[in-house]
Amino acid sequence: MHDVIVIGGGVIGLSIARELASSKSVLLLDRGPTGQGTSHAAAGMLTPLSEADDQGPFFQLCRTSLAMYDRFVEELQQESSLDVAYSKEGLLSLASSEESAATLLRRYEWQHQAGFEVELLPPGEVRKMEPLVTVPVIHALFMPGERSVAPRRLLNAIRESCFVRGVEIRTGVHVDAVSPNTVHFGHMTMQAAAIVIASGVWSAELNGLNPRIPLSPRKGQILSLAMAPGAFRRMIRWGHSYLVPRPTGELIVGATNEDAGFDSSVTPAGLGRLLMDAQAISSYLGSYPIVETWTGLRPATPDELPILGSAAIHGVYYATGHYRNGVLLAPITATIVADLIEGHKPRVDLEPYSPSRFESN
Repeated sequence: MHDVIVIGGGVIGLSIARELASSKSVLLLDRGPTGQGTSHAAAGMLTPLSEADDQGPFFQLCRTSLAMYDRFVEELQQESSLDVAYSKEGLLSLASSEESAATLLRRYEWQHQAGFEVELLPPGEVRKMEPLVTVPVIHALFMPGERSVAPRRLLNAIRESCFVRGVEIRTGVHVDAVSPNTVHFGHMTMQAAAIVIASGVWSAELNGLNPRIPLSPRKGQILSLAMAPGAFRRMIRWGHSYLVPRPTGELIVGATNEDAGFDSSVTPAGLGRLLMDAQAISSYLGSYPIVETWTGLRPATPDELPILGSAAIHGVYYATGHYRNGVLLAPITATIVADLIEGHKPRVDLEPYSPSRFESN
């Protein structure tokens, strides 16, 4: 019998398995190949400042996880010998309307007063930093501490690190239900001292959960363009769209946010919106070839906060519902779950993320 069974092989499940493997025997179960779901589809933005309007608990959770990333990446690259394309070039947030400019100024004021590294730039400075930007700019914020990673490379590195640390991974296992210290699949059961629910959008499909968790998929369509390395250096956020450059020159353009159930199709409407916004940011982008289009199903709770903590079922723990922040929150989530299972007090207050907040529903 293993000490821990982790259900789910995305960035959250793999990170938890890896963290626990230093002191526990860990089995990870995934319904498909590991790292091929929502995490595989992510853009890899590690950017808690760029959308934050206050210093609430969730912002602090994201900042804490970002602060762990340097060591996380260093260990992964050492253990796996794989490069994860970790970029520290920062992010430019652009405003082209009076309304968006006012929002940007409010964000700058509170973040600057709070001591965060953020710079208010005149339009001309944007062109110097990113010459291919052509959208009219009223105000811009530069956040040099924001980072990015290539999720597919990251997933490969975490998987290899899991193998190095002795995690057993079984794929093609469709877990149907959980009960105290037990997982059920088909006509089989397996037991462990601790079971972690980390199967993202599929977590709510498990029978036997207590409390039940209200998760719904939010579809995100994304595409990538082939460009020369260095054409863009920094991430760019404009309105609801963003550009994320990779060291290879590939440029990620994202993303839609659709309530479309489990439909994972790429649509003309979705791609059309992305291409329109991309060309609004830079009129040059219309001439570059599309490399790939894809979708991801983000696991969203009604309050858009993750579910972290113990279930009412003995030996069962939740680590799911990370919505758009799974890649960013992987290090802190792994640490939180390890603390819970090992009987330590988590380093952050878990009350905002408690599974019990949904019991009345």
